[in-house]
Amino acid sequence: MRRTILAVLILLVLARPSPAQREHFINIEGPDLKTRIDTAARQARSQQSSFWTAYAFDVRSAVAVDSDLQDFHGSSNVISDTAVSIGTSHGVPVETHNLGVFLLHDASGASVTRIEIYNLDRVREYSGYPVYWLGRAGNEESLNLLKGLVDSAEYTKLPERAVMAIGLHDDRRVAGMLKDIFHRSSIDKVRGAAVFWLGQTGGEQAFLADLLRNEQESVEIRKKAAFAIGASRDPAALSALEAAYTTVTPREIRRQIIFAVSINDGKDAAVDFLIKIATSDPDLELRKHAIFWLGQRAGERSLKVLGDTAGSDADTEVQKQALQAISRRPKDEAIPLLINIAKTHPKAEVRKQAMFWLGRTGDPRAVDFFKEILKK
Repeated sequence: MRRTILAVLILLVLARPSPAQREHFINIEGPDLKTRIDTAARQARSQQSSFWTAYAFDVRSAVAVDSDLQDFHGSSNVISDTAVSIGTSHGVPVETHNLGVFLLHDASGASVTRIEIYNLDRVREYSGYPVYWLGRAGNEESLNLLKGLVDSAEYTKLPERAVMAIGLHDDRRVAGMLKDIFHRSSIDKVRGAAVFWLGQTGGEQAFLADLLRNEQESVEIRKKAAFAIGASRDPAALSALEAAYTTVTPREIRRQIIFAVSINDGKDAAVDFLIKIATSDPDLELRKHAIFWLGQRAGERSLKVLGDTAGSDADTEVQKQALQAISRRPKDEAIPLLINIAKTHPKAEVRKQAMFWLGRTGDPRAVDFFKEILKK
């Protein structure tokens, strides 16, 4: 009983904007979401200007929106100008639980012209329009409202934002709604947003993998499917991406698969895949792409592969790409390796490139190395 009461109190707290915002919001009461929106519209009509209605909802876990991230590790995606982040900060999942759906209405209140998802813990001006606060909405009434906005809106950013808002809800009905929107919409950005959020709902790997391999789909939608798989927390994500890499043919999609693997949580398996592509793929451009993303993965194995590639690969361009990837590593890892390559590599062009990246570090060890060279 005490746990139930505590859970209710937490929901009530999360359903409120921060104190700094709350003093500027106009509270609206009513038995349901539609009634509260209608009440807000009647009150706003006398002002003869646009106005916001806003409400809190049940937010899915492990996703951050409109967040001030520190020491972030993971993936970020921009959906209709809104940054969505999936990952960790200092080893803890980044989450924003206190989000609100903000609907901008025209002066008559007859239509919604804009949708935003805002972090209620951050203060903003809301374009100078009044905000009518509707409290917390139930999932069913919120999802039905947003689905109606997807269906009724013309080709603007509004339906894409509505899909994003649907995807952020913590509700078992979301996956079915997103797939329905994907199949019915003729707008690629809306379909792409639905695909991204399907990666976050869980249990949709088979659907996304089929979409990734579907040659009848547009390249952009297939790339969205690859990203959605990589950004998901599904244990089967990496195996799905590896299987697709062996069957898809467009280079652009294979590049996206490499990127999707690089952002996945499967540390050892992801590094294994990137190493395999970086060292043995017959496509030179894909090898260079894998080397770049291998450079973003911490660990001795990836650093060793980068050093070996820079030192012994037959292709000079691949060696240069490896040097660039090394240069992006922490200085204590990168500088000794770059100095060694600058001293010992048989190709003058590669030695020069190593010196170039050393020069950009500004590290005293690099300065000492250059002093040593100038004395000779």
